[in-house]
Amino acid sequence: MDRFSTDADARNDGPLSVLHALLFFVLAAVTLLAQSYPVRADGGVVQIQRSAGPFIITVFTAPIPLRAGPAEISIMIQDNKNQNPVLDAKVAVMLGRDGGETIKVEARREQSKNKLLYAALLSFPEAGRWEIEVTVVKNFEEHKITGVMTIAPPRYFLLTYWWALALPPVTIVLFVLNQWLKRRQKAG
Repeated sequence: MDRFSTDADARNDGPLSVLHALLFFVLAAVTLLAQSYPVRADGGVVQIQRSAGPFIITVFTAPIPLRAGPAEISIMIQDNKNQNPVLDAKVAVMLGRDGGETIKVEARREQSKNKLLYAALLSFPEAGRWEIEVTVVKNFEEHKITGVMTIAPPRYFLLTYWWALALPPVTIVLFVLNQWLKRRQKAG
């Protein structure tokens, strides 16, 4: 040992330093998990993509997975010949269930964050299979696509935000464990 080293320096290579390293990695993992979000495109996930006359119509939905409650439906309309976006059409969306209610909304570019898409905000009243019909009108010509979407049941608040609610207690426990290890190291 050199003249500046102490018994405390010798103890840093023992099991307490391993516990400190483990504590650091657990805290880092919790921090990274708490800040991770699913990555998705501007309009959400693709539900339907079909050609209709001179158009390619793509329907996106968000959130992912699509659940009962508030949702966004975004539609991208492209020219079938050159895949350029069509920005001057009128777009209507109709959703319905067998024996259930029908929802009709107009999708507009002003409602979309991405100005290449037409968007509509709506609320699905219940889970299940919903039929969707998208109507595009341009130059007095009307073209439609249809499809089916599955809407999942709503997610409960605690299940949705469990990680955010668990983060403070986990942080407190890790802090207390850190302080206990420091005191134990000083006493030993």
